[in-house]
Amino acid sequence: MKPPTCNGTGQVRTQQNTMFGAFTTSRPCSACNGTGKYIKDPCPDCRGKGRVRKNTRIQLKVPAGINDGQTINMRGEGEAGYKGGPRGNLYVTVSVKPHKLFTRDGCNLLLNLKVPFTTMALGGEITVPTLKEKLRYTIPSGTQNGTIFRLKEQGVPIPSASNQGKGDLLVTVESDIPRRLSDEQKALLQQYAALSGEATTPSKKKGGIRNIFKQ
Repeated sequence: MKPPTCNGTGQVRTQQNTMFGAFTTSRPCSACNGTGKYIKDPCPDCRGKGRVRKNTRIQLKVPAGINDGQTINMRGEGEAGYKGGPRGNLYVTVSVKPHKLFTRDGCNLLLNLKVPFTTMALGGEITVPTLKEKLRYTIPSGTQNGTIFRLKEQGVPIPSASNQGKGDLLVTVESDIPRRLSDEQKALLQQYAALSGEATTPSKKKGGIRNIFKQ
């Protein structure tokens, strides 16, 4: 039925007379919210709006390779429309939890890997963890600390319509120096230092700073 405040027009007009003339303004009717119709005896649950508030849980399919902060648009999963109108959309912003081993750079993954210094010096196989399994990778002799090796397509899937392709895994190797050596190991290292012409002075004290300048 037509509300008495706007007589079915949906607008309420007011006129104000000033020294410069008459000004007419209009605003939406508060009784019908601008629709021109209102319900005399509204539903006690929805109060004539045709919708009620209710919390629900829905399943969300997250695409592979999604970036941190990316928003997924779920059409038709938003609030119900006013008086039987279509439902809105639900926008979900994804926060990617950091990984304990890998750091993400776009679709590439970065990994710092400790490698025995003997393997870096002589070369050999190392075990590299990936997102799915552990792989064996051979590094050459004389590998320097901080060298980066690229394992192709061991990164994050590249978001695309075809869902094909992956980024790479970039492995930075770091020398794993043993904290404790046996007497035999120390002797062998001293022999190596002697053959290399390196001066070594075995110390039984803990590391620290010593002033070598005389007062």
